[in-house]
Amino acid sequence: MRTETFYRTLRNRRRSLIGWSIATVSLVALIVFSYVAIKGQQSYQDMLDQYPEFVQQILGLSGGLSIISPAGYLNSQLFANTLPLIFLIFLIAFAVRETAGEEGDGTLDLALAHPVTRERFVLEKFAAMTVAGCVLAVLSVVTLAATGPMAGMDLGWSQYTGATLSVFLIGLVFGALTLAVAAATGSRAMSLGVSSALAVGMFVLWGLAPLISGLKGVDRLNPFFWGLAGPPITEGIQVGNLLLLVVVVVVLAAAAVAGFRRRDLGV
Repeated sequence: MRTETFYRTLRNRRRSLIGWSIATVSLVALIVFSYVAIKGQQSYQDMLDQYPEFVQQILGLSGGLSIISPAGYLNSQLFANTLPLIFLIFLIAFAVRETAGEEGDGTLDLALAHPVTRERFVLEKFAAMTVAGCVLAVLSVVTLAATGPMAGMDLGWSQYTGATLSVFLIGLVFGALTLAVAAATGSRAMSLGVSSALAVGMFVLWGLAPLISGLKGVDRLNPFFWGLAGPPITEGIQVGNLLLLVVVVVVLAAAAVAGFRRRDLGV
């Protein structure tokens, strides 16, 4: 019974997780196979070279990456945009539903009726969210490794793992933030609004950083910079950057525990 909340949460989310898994695998495979349409199309790269630096940064094509190369294509079409969005939506929604969602639906009292402390309840919710996100991350890496050679790209497990792990941890940062806000306020709207707004704002700031000198130092505090700088699709697993993201996740998880422990719950 000591991990009942963890297993119950995953059981309750199994259909959603299966659906997200199928969608993620299908989308990753589709993006990989679409590479054959632009492979070797220098005119396409020439067109993108005319875009402002801000747009190239947002598209994941900064640092000399070319969209007609395997690394540049995957970074621009998958790791700088699509996959972070998948993790952000999935993990933020997961955190909202499993904390403020339960409280709003009036089922939190039943969950806390089990022999479990508030601290353990939040930590098991966080663990379930992390494991569910890891499932999507592992499936993404496996899909890339399986379909890459078929489309004429084979960057290696280190690159696929490093890039996927980076964007997964970015999503987990905002998932943990959502958990912390939901645990402290019990409000679905507040937790969803704060985490979504910060995610969008930090993504835009990450794109604007090369253009505005005043943001040169600020972007070092941005999870998107830690996760996407390098970039990991060419550098592989970047331990230092990943550890920074892990530290932020741990701090936010601790904040979720503290907020949930001190608040009067609406059950």
